[in-house]
Amino acid sequence: MENSAGPAYLELKFVTMKKLYYLSLLVFYPLMGLSQNNETVKEIVTVKRVITNNGQNITISEEQSTEQIKGRLVVSGDSIVNQSSKEQNIQFNDTVLAEEQRIKDSVNQAEVAELIAARAAELEASIETQRKKAEVQKKALEQAFKNQIEDLKTKRKALMKKPDNN
Repeated sequence: MENSAGPAYLELKFVTMKKLYYLSLLVFYPLMGLSQNNETVKEIVTVKRVITNNGQNITISEEQSTEQIKGRLVVSGDSIVNQSSKEQNIQFNDTVLAEEQRIKDSVNQAEVAELIAARAAELEASIETQRKKAEVQKKALEQAFKNQIEDLKTKRKALMKKPDNN
């Protein structure tokens, strides 16, 4: 004679125990195997500005380098006696060309143009003075040549003159 309430009661008790087991597993599982983490993030951003002057063109470029260090202190163990800690660091480096500017330096261009004009004027003046010196030297040489020819003519006349034998 079987008790009709018996198997249903056992089945109900089994379902309740199963639910209780899953509930306790759900509540205590995260606490069993997990450790405590303390994370730190250190980020260093460096902006380097480079100015390049190539005569008339000026180039300004900015480089942004980012150094990021992620550190983590991991404490594992479930009781005070057998806890152990270790530190983990991960480092990321990244460099990006943030901005680049190209500028035509009009002030520098004006100074260069003035310098070129001054040198050209100086060169013209030097050429003119050299030309005048050359003309003066040429006239002096021509005059000296004429004087030499005149002297030769007078000497020739003196030599060609018949002596007086009186």
